[in-house]
Amino acid sequence: MAQRFPIAEKRLLRKLVCMRCSATHRGYRVKVCRKCGYTGLRQKAMERRAG
Repeated sequence: MAQRFPIAEKRLLRKLVCMRCSATHRGYRVKVCRKCGYTGLRQKAMERRAG
């Protein structure tokens, strides 16, 4: 298993993802999607899903 570094983890996972077009946004205070204009943004998943 790889080591987990808190600083790198914060940089990689503290993003928003559009629920319509799946575009990722680096800014955390973004209100609308830059590609499609949708306002439904979710936080990027912190833990991997099984499967």
